[in-house]
Amino acid sequence: MRNSGSGTAKGVFIGFVLGFVAGAVTALFLTTKTGEELRADIKRIAKDIGSKVEGEASRIKNITREKYNEIVNSVVSNYKKIKDLTEKEIEFIKKVIVEQKDIAK
Repeated sequence: MRNSGSGTAKGVFIGFVLGFVAGAVTALFLTTKTGEELRADIKRIAKDIGSKVEGEASRIKNITREKYNEIVNSVVSNYKKIKDLTEKEIEFIKKVIVEQKDIAK
């Protein structure tokens, strides 16, 4: 089963990264700096992008983990409800069978 929320989170993440990179590159090329200053800025921005990407990836990972736990808890809860219901039905069926045997005698 594919989770559409996960796809949306990935799309937002990719959009965030691309927007940040495009803005940083545009800002770099619109400034009047020497080659050395420009290279230093590019290195600094690359580090910033790396840090922000790691942060976003961690956030998305946590969202995915939370959703997984939510699904597992829901499945376990529903299983317990069905199991309890089935056990009650089995007891009821046994009772009906015993009553039918008593009537047949």
